[in-house]
Amino acid sequence: MSRYVCLTAALALSTVGAFAQTASSKATAAINTAVYCTMTSTSNNISGVTIPVSCQDVFSGVAISATPDNFVPIMNASMKVSNSQSLFVTPSLVTGLYTNTAVKTNTGSKSTAMAEGGVYLRAVLRDPATNKVVMVADPIAVCTNDILGCQASANGDWGVTLDARVQTLSQELSACGVTIGGVLAGTCSFDLTTQLILQTSSAHSFGFIFPNVGVGTYNVSIEAAVNSDATLTGSGVAVGAAAFGLGSLTVESVRLVHGFSF
Repeated sequence: MSRYVCLTAALALSTVGAFAQTASSKATAAINTAVYCTMTSTSNNISGVTIPVSCQDVFSGVAISATPDNFVPIMNASMKVSNSQSLFVTPSLVTGLYTNTAVKTNTGSKSTAMAEGGVYLRAVLRDPATNKVVMVADPIAVCTNDILGCQASANGDWGVTLDARVQTLSQELSACGVTIGGVLAGTCSFDLTTQLILQTSSAHSFGFIFPNVGVGTYNVSIEAAVNSDATLTGSGVAVGAAAFGLGSLTVESVRLVHGFSF
């Protein structure tokens, strides 16, 4: 099993972030042009099936070393908040998923290949002086394992599922025999190979809310994670990959109605 992560950016990671940031403004925005990707693959005893060697074979980009499953800041915007103000944060992101499963079976055997990938997003407020998280946006702040759409990363941070897929391909052939004149006189054998590949890309948006933020200046940080996995029993191939790229962010400072609560 192997894992790859790739990144291509029109801006260096240290500069991917906001534009038109004014600390005293009532609204601000940011964009993302970096492409992050992770891929996991496994194979056993199968020929004639092309397997991507690295992540950039599936999604364009230059391979770099990074850690999958952890949330990475991709867009940020500075906002000065006055008393009793709340923030409406709306990031949009293009995501891509790739799953490739192939299985090979002969008489009397079964093979199963599973591939998956996902892209997850969260919004947090960070102290501009220390960069520490001071607030996690709703509804992520109330996430649990029992809520559809909530996803925990490898380091335990919660995010909302923007895009996810699990692809499973199973194949089984029963044993066979040759009957001649009502008498079982021999055996038969044959191989069967089946392959299923899905590759999609789509744009997603999700609204985050920071209610009743205290007075001060904050950095609104949009952070995304990618995850992939692949498992195989018997003979076959499993490849799972996920990526995200082009994105935008808008942040608006608002005053909610008196007594508002979720």
